[in-house]
Order: sequence, then structure tokens, then C-alpha cells
Amino acid sequence: MAKKSLIDQLDTLPPQRKAMLNRLKRVEGQLRGIQRMIIEEQPCHTILIQLSAARKAMQQACIEILKNYVIGCVETRGAPDMAELERLIGALIDLAPPKGDGDSCSS
Repeated sequence: MAKKSLIDQLDTLPPQRKAMLNRLKRVEGQLRGIQRMIIEEQPCHTILIQLSAARKAMQQACIEILKNYVIGCVETRGAPDMAELERLIGALIDLAPPKGDGDSCSS
């Protein structure tokens, strides 16, 4: 059986996966814009604001992926096994910003 092309695979994705890919494409665009800002020697504070926005967008993407995963686990299996739950908790802890981390990029 021939492999589906990437376009065919994208067309058949469930809506939540399409939404996630769109979210990641927006982040990709933000990062390209930041690169352009650096090349154009934009003011530091403007670049930092955009970096902070991109970081928040990536964090939100991570949260959405985890949320969809948990929902999928509950729907298909009733509940994840304990090892899987431990990995999920570890990922959530890694995702959480450090205590006292504000909106600035200087840590």
C-alpha cells in the first residue's frame, strides 16, 4: 500500500489536530518575525516583547497537546496507567514556569 502524501494526511486530520498545527504555524511565523527584527536591528525591548509572546504561545501549545492527550486517554482507556500518569505529571511540571517568573525574558 502506498504511503499517503503529507497533504492527504493533513486533509484527514481531526479538527483539534488541525487547530494545533495552525497554532504551531503561527508560532513559527512569530519566530521568523523575531529573526527579521534582529536582522533589522529593532529595539531590544520590542524584540523581548515578541520573544515573550512566542514563549507564551509555545507554552499554550504544550498545554493543549497535554490536554488533548489526557482527554484521549480517558475516552479510550478510562484512565492512563500509573507509569503514563507519572510521565504526564513530569511533563506538566517541566511546563510550569519557575516560581516568580514574570513576563520578562531575563531569568
